[in-house]
Amino acid sequence: MRLLPEVFAFLNKGRDYAHELAMLDRQAELEKTREASRRETVMVQGDIDTTLALLDAQRSALEGQMQRVGIWWADALNFLVRPLATYYFLFIYGAAKTAMFVLAVQHGVSGWEAILRVYDDEDRAILSGILAFWFIGRVFDKKP
Repeated sequence: MRLLPEVFAFLNKGRDYAHELAMLDRQAELEKTREASRRETVMVQGDIDTTLALLDAQRSALEGQMQRVGIWWADALNFLVRPLATYYFLFIYGAAKTAMFVLAVQHGVSGWEAILRVYDDEDRAILSGILAFWFIGRVFDKKP
């Protein structure tokens, strides 16, 4: 009878140790999850900082480009460089896409199918880049 409490204490210690071990495993899993969350937060913050830095650089570049020098033709040329370059690119690009469309139709592709083949994801990206450039530029030009 005297050994019975010692046996129960020994068995309880085994359960206590198993419980502590399980708790340590759970704490380790929780720390892994927290660390992954911290890493993700740092990565997202880094992406945000990079985007903000790029937007600041673009704003500085636009402000630098639009400085007047006082010579009317130089100021006009400076003001027209971006629009003329954009119009030129869009004209050449449109001419190339029109030629591709005409060739596709001449080779027996239906009109709608030719449009879908000529105008792909890269074209959408280029168009959205041009539109974003011009409309974001207008946002930066407005004074708060």
